[in-house]
Amino acid sequence: MDLPPELHSALLGRRVTFLRGRLDDSQANTVIAELLLVSRIDPGKPIEVYLDSPGGSLSAALSVYDVVQTLGAPVSITCMGTAGGASVLVLAGGGAGRRYALPHARIHLTEEDVSVSGAKPTELEEAGRLRARWHAALAKHIGHSAAQLARDLASNRWLSAAEARDYGLVDGIIPGTPHRN
Repeated sequence: MDLPPELHSALLGRRVTFLRGRLDDSQANTVIAELLLVSRIDPGKPIEVYLDSPGGSLSAALSVYDVVQTLGAPVSITCMGTAGGASVLVLAGGGAGRRYALPHARIHLTEEDVSVSGAKPTELEEAGRLRARWHAALAKHIGHSAAQLARDLASNRWLSAAEARDYGLVDGIIPGTPHRN
């Protein structure tokens, strides 16, 4: 995200970071570095991530997700705009009770293409394993079976903020009320 350096620094000082645009290795590295930096400054203090990403690389999403899961600080993730494909895992992987969507956010449940440079059996197998890890991690946070999730991803389903809350991807809508259990 191209912010003036002083604004970027001020937001990081307040433990706020952004994941905007296509999620690739470079974007993931930046977000991971920022998360690690602010988590070390005051361990255990909450961190906020604002997400607006149409998706991208499954391996990049799994990297960000793994760091969020292991930080030791509560991570609040708010979808502003769109969360799609691989980035849906980042959204769903926020801290329990700390996953949000803004009222006009849209969440796109869709499969990501997994790039393989050739049709070698080992590359195809690894692509399948990568997709299975992404599915398993996502299913863990949404309260739906892997089979239901696979059907929903295959259908290219778009969800409003309220539908994402009811589906289990977010806990609440800002401003709004938390998920009704």
